[in-house]
Amino acid sequence: MKICIIGAGKVGLEIAKRVIEDNHDVILIDRNGDKLEAITEKLDVLTIKGNGGTSQIINNPVVTESDLLVAVTSSDEINIIACMKAKKNGVGKTVARVRDPDYAYDLLASKDEWGIDLLINPEYAAATEIAQQLTLLFPTHTELFGAGKILMAEIAVDDVKFDISKKRLHELDCFFPKSIRVVAISRRGEMLIPGGKDYLLPGDRIYVLGNLDSISQLCYRLKGKKRRVQNVMILGGGRIGYYLASKLESMGIKVKLVERDEDKCEELAERLPNVLVLNADGTDIDFLQNEGIKDTDGFVAVTGFDEENLLISLLAKQMGAKQVVAKVSRPSYAAMVERLGVDNAVSPRLITVSKILRFIRGGKLLNMFLLPNGQAEVVELIVQKGSKLADKSLEKAGIPRGIIIGAILRQNKAIIPEGKEIIREGDRLVVFSLGNYLQKVEALAGSGGL
Repeated sequence: MKICIIGAGKVGLEIAKRVIEDNHDVILIDRNGDKLEAITEKLDVLTIKGNGGTSQIINNPVVTESDLLVAVTSSDEINIIACMKAKKNGVGKTVARVRDPDYAYDLLASKDEWGIDLLINPEYAAATEIAQQLTLLFPTHTELFGAGKILMAEIAVDDVKFDISKKRLHELDCFFPKSIRVVAISRRGEMLIPGGKDYLLPGDRIYVLGNLDSISQLCYRLKGKKRRVQNVMILGGGRIGYYLASKLESMGIKVKLVERDEDKCEELAERLPNVLVLNADGTDIDFLQNEGIKDTDGFVAVTGFDEENLLISLLAKQMGAKQVVAKVSRPSYAAMVERLGVDNAVSPRLITVSKILRFIRGGKLLNMFLLPNGQAEVVELIVQKGSKLADKSLEKAGIPRGIIIGAILRQNKAIIPEGKEIIREGDRLVVFSLGNYLQKVEALAGSGGL
């Protein structure tokens, strides 16, 4: 497939890296010639310098012959115009990143008329993710697969009722229900695929797959019952803060939205009449104490600065907030999240990349999740007719290192497979992939096999 990406920022570059590894041809367009020159030294891409919203660029045969155009510049207008013009010029599929709430609402209602096949609003997607994590019944970060029958839970070793550190995984059977599989350990920012003899260490985070009942049992045994979220304090009145406050308020949750800028506070108070908007410095300890941080069910830091979000989330946790979430833009900060003890980190960039990659890969993927540090992916796909994987046991399927088939959904039943489990045609597989092994993962289930 030939893919044209307009915007060589962090999102555009991340998408380019991943689709190149999937053997797609990539055209990268940006106004900054120096940036493009530096990129060509590292990536096998064709670059075009210019404004991606102009007819001069969009009418270029290299662009019009593309199968897909992805517009992720910093300008909503350029992204929208580029998709509209590309669609008129015969480009099959288009993707636009649009951040402005007014644009996003209008386009979502009629995106087909604008020539946009996939509309991505990173801040809205991040707010949705945060709201889900705050209101889920589980006391830890979970992702749903297999129509909600299979869950992946992320559990911090230091944040459980029992001391499970310095123990081998096979020694934890008394805590882990039978239908559970540990697919990865995150240790100091590095992702490891463990065996039964591997130790857990203080500071580790483990990723486990299981069915709904087994994950529920595990969370209850290790962390206890989650308290229902009734009030949330949000630090940062930007787009994520606005979207999140609106979502939580509609769920009947009491929300305090803290913002330094007075003018922005007045605007937010008008748009969110049922939310308490406070004009204050949310990093002030006295302010947090006066606003009852120790009795707060949820604290979310979504300012424009990763460092501030992480540090104030840690402070809020230490002062008594039950659940804290920090927005981070840099995947490299995932290690800091683990060490600081923040409950969850949400990256709008990774959410955006994940949604776009899933769209690019089409019907092959039912679901896709990029882990916060970007080192691993969890995907859900179907074993196709004619796959060499079908009718083979896991232990004899020749699955490459770095890939784990963690769960199977078969006839509406969730299975956590052992080595002798036979994979059947039509099975829905939940696959953990260390690094970017998407081609190999798709080959496992595709008609061509491995």
